[in-house]
Amino acid sequence: MRRPVPRAWKGAALSLCLIAAAPGSAPVLREVGWTDPAADVALIATQRPGECLMRSDALIETGRALFRSPQLLGGPAARAGLSCEACHTEGRVNAQFLLPELTDRPGMVDVTSEWASKVRGDGVLNPVPIPDLVGVSGKATLGSHGERSLEAFVHSVIVDEFQGHEPTPRALEGVIAYLRALDPAACAPAGRVTLASAAEEVRRALAAARASAGAGDAETSRALCMAAQDAMARLAERLPAPGFNADRRRFEALSRELGAADTAGAFGPAWMARFDAAVARAQRRERRSYFNPEVLRAALARDAR
Repeated sequence: MRRPVPRAWKGAALSLCLIAAAPGSAPVLREVGWTDPAADVALIATQRPGECLMRSDALIETGRALFRSPQLLGGPAARAGLSCEACHTEGRVNAQFLLPELTDRPGMVDVTSEWASKVRGDGVLNPVPIPDLVGVSGKATLGSHGERSLEAFVHSVIVDEFQGHEPTPRALEGVIAYLRALDPAACAPAGRVTLASAAEEVRRALAAARASAGAGDAETSRALCMAAQDAMARLAERLPAPGFNADRRRFEALSRELGAADTAGAFGPAWMARFDAAVARAQRRERRSYFNPEVLRAALARDAR
């Protein structure tokens, strides 16, 4: 039986944005909490491997947005802001992933952690290498148990490994479609994380939300609106206080509107125009934000003192 999207998720997604927009938040960026401190954290947080998406459509974009959203997972992982993307950046291996609750070595994760799962938890810290998901559709078996079905494997990761809520059929189908579209022959060059690229994540999630609403799937549309809220939270947390306080308030107000909407059909061009205007205002001072690796590096140094 399909479970409805819990009302608590709606508040959780919005609270992530509000926390990100609050001055004095720690750590400086949420991803710092799961990045090896021995690495160049500022460089890692402002660069990304190239995306390996060989094609795209509404269903693939649905999976792409949910892959990047903590709301797809559940329990402590979701509350910490973890998404599939945290371990599998652009579907690849995040070799600098290091979260004490899940691993004691960078680039590895304990898939039987009691912290993440009451179902799979075995009480032993036994991390295994994070797998590369690019080209996963060509693999004969998946995971430590040799699962042959990608659908069954992904469903088990969401529901069993991370205690996530039962995804809607369209949500699960979208994640599968996204993974199947990751092709090593399609990988783009590595690039910088910019305010423009962060804003594009919001737009893509909302486009997928509108497509789901148009297909009559309000439940998946709502989940994608939450994914867009989380993408705005990730954007806002790179705008440091007090210099960007007004910008953060703008994004917080926009996120509240998404949180109050029942489906993607409840907002339209006017909302997007205000979002684009907020992005344009912040871009004028982007060099002073945490999109600039040097500004982020200085903030991390202050935070460590």
